[in-house]
Amino acid sequence: MLDLSSPVWQQLHGPFGSAEAVPGLLQQLQKDYTAEIKDELYWEHLFHQDTIYSSTYASLPYLSELARQSNDPEVKLDIYVTCGIFVANQQTVNSGQLPAEFAHQNPPLAEELVRGIYTAYLIAVEHLGELSEEIFRYAEAAQKDDQEKRYILAADAAYRGDRVVAGILLTYSEGDEYMVGCPSCYEEMYIWPNENSLGMTAYSDDPVFNGKENGQAVTPSALGSVSSEDSPLARLWQAAHAIKNGQLMEQLPYLTGKVNCPACGEALDIWPELLPL
Repeated sequence: MLDLSSPVWQQLHGPFGSAEAVPGLLQQLQKDYTAEIKDELYWEHLFHQDTIYSSTYASLPYLSELARQSNDPEVKLDIYVTCGIFVANQQTVNSGQLPAEFAHQNPPLAEELVRGIYTAYLIAVEHLGELSEEIFRYAEAAQKDDQEKRYILAADAAYRGDRVVAGILLTYSEGDEYMVGCPSCYEEMYIWPNENSLGMTAYSDDPVFNGKENGQAVTPSALGSVSSEDSPLARLWQAAHAIKNGQLMEQLPYLTGKVNCPACGEALDIWPELLPL
């Protein structure tokens, strides 16, 4: 991985130009994992306004190493989830291409150097993914709530390369409302969990402002019968059971079910339409 004393950090990009401040923040975090330092590093330098940068790739190996070496399960969990968010927003994982974030370096970095940074990044992603089982056990033992578990599942999906799954979990992190576009009439619908009974219902207008009249009940899928380990959806189903995320286990059969569009009446599969919005 890129040495923290390397002058290359001055050439790497962050949201405000040079990433020259990043090595110092990483060193501070290695000494003392404080909220002040990690928040500045993560959200001001490595993932500002939902965007990653060339400095993010160079930093991830250090964060992965810190997570693996830490004896504090909360530190390990925090790094695991945060880096999972970074990876979920990276477009070229396992694509065989070098990240586009390096294309705008001025002056440009040598391809060999970029490839070295990216290789170290991919190894770090793999190592973080190896923590999933440990993180799952800790989340259950520490009685983390379903929303926290959803972020963990998003990170797990991102590390496996299931970016669509990770994106859905992060987009709908609270699990209280989902938005879907009808592929037939292109109207949006709002899918809500039923308040006093099992199931979900689709509405043509936002129920917050228009009430819950004229909703269309969602028909659940037989998701429990999915067994292919090569299916991202099957892996999510298995992971939700492993971490005991009650909310997601209850909702997934409906999120992968069918519903008649409240606007035009055409039947549609919900899951493929969740991410585009």
